[in-house]
Amino acid sequence: MPTSNVPGQGWGVLHLLYRADHATVRHAPAAAAKELATTLERWQGQLQLHPFTVLGHKGDLLVMALDEDLTQLRALQTDLTAAASHAGLELVDSYLSLTEGSEYTETPERYREQMAAKGVEGEDLERRVEQFAERMEQYTESKLHPRMPAWELVCFYPMSHRREGDDNWYALDYEERKRLMGEHGRSGRAYTGRVLQLVTASTGLDDWEYAVTLFAHDLADVKDIVYTMRYDEASVRYAEFGPFVIGMRREPAELVEEIGLEHRD
Repeated sequence: MPTSNVPGQGWGVLHLLYRADHATVRHAPAAAAKELATTLERWQGQLQLHPFTVLGHKGDLLVMALDEDLTQLRALQTDLTAAASHAGLELVDSYLSLTEGSEYTETPERYREQMAAKGVEGEDLERRVEQFAERMEQYTESKLHPRMPAWELVCFYPMSHRREGDDNWYALDYEERKRLMGEHGRSGRAYTGRVLQLVTASTGLDDWEYAVTLFAHDLADVKDIVYTMRYDEASVRYAEFGPFVIGMRREPAELVEEIGLEHRD
C-alpha cells in the first residue's frame, strides 16, 4: 500500500479530462463500458468525485476529485485512466491544485479595531468580535475543506495574475490588492444561489496560478458571472485566463452512454 501524502494545509484537487476516440468507442465491448461506469461508482464512495460529460471538442469526460490524500488522487487517476483506455478514451489534459483560505480575510483583531473606532465597547464589542471570529472560522473551513454540491453544470478554467509593466499584481501593496479582491468578491456574491465558485491554488503545482471551478444550474448564469466579473479592475488589469471547459453532470451509467458507449448489464 503506497504511503499517504497529505498536504500541511488544504485538500488536493485534481481535474482529469478525457477524449473519446469515437471510432474505437463505437466498437468497444459492453464490458469496457461497464468497467468505466463501475470504476466511477466505486470511487464516488471513496472520495469527492464529480463526473461530467463535456460539450465541445476539448474532451468528452471531465472528472473533478477532491481528497486530503494525494496518494488517493493518484490511485484514482491510475484506475480511471485504465478503465477509460479500455473503452477508447485518452487522458488529454489534467490540472492539479490545492484548496486554500483567503489571504485577504479580515482578522478578529482588525475587526475589533474597526468596531472600537465606531464607538462599540464593553460586552457589545466582545460579543461582536466573538461572532465575527466564528463566522471567519466557518468561512475558512469551507474554503479549505469544501463539500461541493451535485449541481447540474460545471465550468472549469485556469487563471493567473498578470505581471507586465504597470499591470503587475505582485507589485501592488497588500491593502490595494485587498481592495481589488473585495470588489471582485462583491461581484461574485451577486450570483449567490445561482453560481457556486471554488478557487484553488496551483502556483508551483501546475501551469497557471489558480484553478476556477464554477457549479451552476443554468449555463446562462455561468456566462453572466464571467462577463460581469471581467469588468472588475482585478480582472481588467491583472487577470489572464486559460481555456474554458463546460460539462454536464451525469451518473456513471448515463455518462458512458452519452459519450457513445453502450452500458449493458
